[in-house]
Amino acid sequence: MSADPRTARGSLIVHARPVYRMIRAFLVVYLKLWHRLRIEGREHLPRAGGVLIASNHQSFLDIALVAVAAPRHVAFVARSTLARSRLVAFLMRQSGSVFVRQHTADRAALEDMIAHLEHGDCVAVFPEGTRTRDGNLGPFRPGAAVAARRAGVPVVPMAISGAFEALPRERLFPRPTRITVRFGPPLPPGGEDTLERARGSIAALLGPSVPSPNSE
Repeated sequence: MSADPRTARGSLIVHARPVYRMIRAFLVVYLKLWHRLRIEGREHLPRAGGVLIASNHQSFLDIALVAVAAPRHVAFVARSTLARSRLVAFLMRQSGSVFVRQHTADRAALEDMIAHLEHGDCVAVFPEGTRTRDGNLGPFRPGAAVAARRAGVPVVPMAISGAFEALPRERLFPRPTRITVRFGPPLPPGGEDTLERARGSIAALLGPSVPSPNSE
């Protein structure tokens, strides 16, 4: 029987620890060289204060892409089954991740998310709940909007394109496909339709690629 994932996560971590910085530095090199990563609209993400990133979920590369695209510490909301791997549990613990029990109303995880946001941290969620099977944007689950609303923080939409082509579900090793990450303007908290608005923004950002003066 695996340990409780919130116990494995340890105390609240809202700043980048050395392990987080080292892994992020490695991922920057990998994503820039192998996937020619392009980041657009980064100015939309506040550099300080609580904020929730809502992103589409294309592949196992997505957590790495968020960590590299965001110029600040990010706490990820991940399914509790990832904590079964000691290595993954250690890495996620060092990044201050929030583990969520699937198919349940995990109130403890919700409170953890709110605590991160109230302490001025950046929290990343994938509201589809699982990786896409066909590359299309799926429906969003509303739970994360509750955390943003209660903490009174904005929601920043983030669109990932190219990661599905690089590493779909059935593939073990990623292809050297170009990946682009785009941030949209922040959405104010409070509205019950915030995540649906974020989904609409992400859908627009996933449209035809247009060169941007803010791209990297």
